Formats: sequence, C-alpha cells, structure tokens
Amino acid sequence: MLPLLIFGGAILAWLVLSGKARTMTANQWLALVVALVGANFLRSGGWIMGGAMLAGAAFLSGWRILIPARDSEEPKRKPRNFELDRARSLLGVSDSAGFIEINAAWKERLEEHHPDNGGDEQLAKMINRARDLLLEELEASKRR
Repeated sequence: MLPLLIFGGAILAWLVLSGKARTMTANQWLALVVALVGANFLRSGGWIMGGAMLAGAAFLSGWRILIPARDSEEPKRKPRNFELDRARSLLGVSDSAGFIEINAAWKERLEEHHPDNGGDEQLAKMINRARDLLLEELEASKRR
C-alpha cells in the first residue's frame, strides 16, 4: 500500500506543479483515482480487476491524462484592430465602406476641420491618417 501512496503522491504533485490540476475535469479526477486503485489491484495480483479499472480510467479520462488532447482547428478570428476602429469612427464610415465612401467621408470631415478654415491642425492630421489607414486596409483585404 505504501508504494501506491508514494506513486499517487508523486502523480498529484506533478499535476499541481505542472498546472494541469487546474484544468482537469471531475471525470479526469475520478479517472485518476480509479487508475490508482486499479494499479493497486495489479500490484496485489488482481489482474482482471486491475486491468478493468485501468481500462475504465482510460475511458473516463478520454485518454487525456496520458495523451494530450489534439487542438481542434478552430477558425482563427481576426483580432479587432482598435486603430482601424478609431479611424472608422473618426471618419464616420462603416466596416464595409469602400473606396468611394472613405474618400467622401474624408473630404467632408477635412473641410470641417482644415486649419485654413479655422480648424485644428492635429485633428486634420488625424483625419488624413485615418483615411490612409482605411485605404491601406481596403487594399490589403482585396489582395487576400
């Protein structure tokens, strides 16, 4: 019984230290306990009971304790680009705006805020940069 306790303690310590214990489900914990009891049966000569318990533990864990689960290919979501969102909100265009809409919104906003018309120079630079960013993104999306 002592070797089983040492072995079980070593497994538990490894699970905690590696961080796997935090992500284990209830079925996996149950599978671990069943596997340890099955190993004890195997050690004491109960081959049928021990083998059945180890097989049941493998079934309960979904084999994920010994064999890492394969990552299923999830569609990768493109992260939101906050700079593009800011540019769209500055020009007042939607996500699906095309070349004509972007240029029209740029002209309208620049006429309002151009330094020659009493507007702010920094805001005019931001409006120009927003247009450039959105047109670059539009060109990049057409190439894909």
